[in-house]
This record gives sequence, C-alpha cells and structure tokens, in this order.
Amino acid sequence: MNNEYFTISNSEWTKLKVKNSKFFSKAFYTETKTKVDKIHETISQKHANANHIVYAYRLKNRGKTIEYSTDAGEPVRSSGPPILKVIKGRELLNTVVFVVRYFGGIKLGIGGLIKAYTNSAHLALEASRIIKKINLETVKLKTDYDNLGTILKKIEQHKGNITDVKYGQKITVSFKILKSDLINLRQDPQLNLSS
Repeated sequence: MNNEYFTISNSEWTKLKVKNSKFFSKAFYTETKTKVDKIHETISQKHANANHIVYAYRLKNRGKTIEYSTDAGEPVRSSGPPILKVIKGRELLNTVVFVVRYFGGIKLGIGGLIKAYTNSAHLALEASRIIKKINLETVKLKTDYDNLGTILKKIEQHKGNITDVKYGQKITVSFKILKSDLINLRQDPQLNLSS
C-alpha cells in the first residue's frame, strides 16, 4: 500500500522562446478540479491577450488517479498530452502545469509544438520544489454518545488524527488516517465508516 506521493511546491514562472512564439509556464499544487478552474481563471485574466492557455493535471481523489489535458485550440494532441506526459514521467500527483503561448507569427508544426510544450513543462517543474506528501484519507464517522469513547480510542489505536467532532442527535467524528491504517480500521465490526 503506497502511503506517500510526490508533488510540487514553490513554483516560479518560466519563459521559453521558439521562433518568435513565447511560452510561459508554471506548475501548481492542487487537490481539486475546482482549484484548477480558479487558477485557470486567474491566468486567463492576467494573460487575456494570449493565443493559447494549455494545461494538464494529475490529481489523487479517493484512491484514484485522475488525469486530464487540454490542447486549448492548438492542434489535437500537440500540447496538452505532452505536458501530461512530463507530469506522469516525474510521477507527480496533485500537480497542474499551465503553459501560456503568445503566437509569434511563425507556425511550428505538430512536432515543433510537441517539443515546445514538452520543454515548457520541464522548465516549470524544474522551477518547482518537488516534495513528498503522506497520502491521508479524510473520514467521517457517525456514532452515538454511548460509543464515542470506544470510537475515539479505536481511531487513536489505528494512528488516526481527529480533526473535528460535531455534537447533535448523533456525533460526527472527522479524522485523517493513512490509507493502509484505514483498511484495518474498516474491518472492525463495531465501526460504521463513511468517507
């Protein structure tokens, strides 16, 4: 069971010039598509005159890897997929790379575009700090008042980190736990876990 993954932090904008076209690239840490959309919106406003804003990402969501890329008006498979290939090649998760292109008047051809977007993605990741993160699952568990003590003790025994407790007719306990420890915790017949 893999509890760790690599991602990025502290990225800087980089610039690549190819036959008068300018390519600006930057990598971002993100855990959700919603955040990707917000970053895209911000970049679109800042680079309103750009010809193309291409990006690709790999996200970890509930144990699944979600991959996406867009060519953003460039020829099909000439820009987004090469960026995604670079992210995958470095085995990064929760990472999105944006490349903003200002067309310089000279067409690059499919091969030229693939090379330019690949190099831009490499530059963005080289300008980032690669970090290792622990893959924690967020879990919510509902219980009654009689079983609260037992539940809290079991979460602690399985190295879970309690982040919130909400009291009402039922009690909702929120906690973070390693995926491998969560599997062991789920096997306990006294617990009713929903994540």
